[in-house]
Amino acid sequence: MTTRLALTALVLSCTAIAGAYLLAFLPGGAPPWAPWGLAFGSAGALSSMMALGAVRGGRIRPVPLAAAVLTFLVVFASFALALVLPPNEGPGAPLLLGLPVRAAIVLYGVGLVPILFLPWMYAASFNADTLSDADLERVRRAGAERQP
Repeated sequence: MTTRLALTALVLSCTAIAGAYLLAFLPGGAPPWAPWGLAFGSAGALSSMMALGAVRGGRIRPVPLAAAVLTFLVVFASFALALVLPPNEGPGAPLLLGLPVRAAIVLYGVGLVPILFLPWMYAASFNADTLSDADLERVRRAGAERQP
């Protein structure tokens, strides 16, 4: 994945979010498929920003790419599941870990599940993504050359 592809994904994701919000202003409200634009756009924006942050030299290595793709899948699946489940919140409705089912899916799927795998993937790619001693020395030399 290159920088251009990640930027394109970010622009498309933001366009999907903006389009879904604009559809809410239609007479009679948003069409039933409008929330899917928010689900796709939110997951895509998060993942493409992660990918942009992991790009080095115009390329992204496999581990950060896998983290971005896995994050997209988990976040989109959480939103999608909340959209397809029937709206049955209210008194006597079933709860999942103390929350209404659809709210629990979004909160845990978007907020908690990525916390379980993203730190591991960051640790797996840490040495390859940080500056080596040779890189640090090169930066120090370049800085010293610019000093008057």
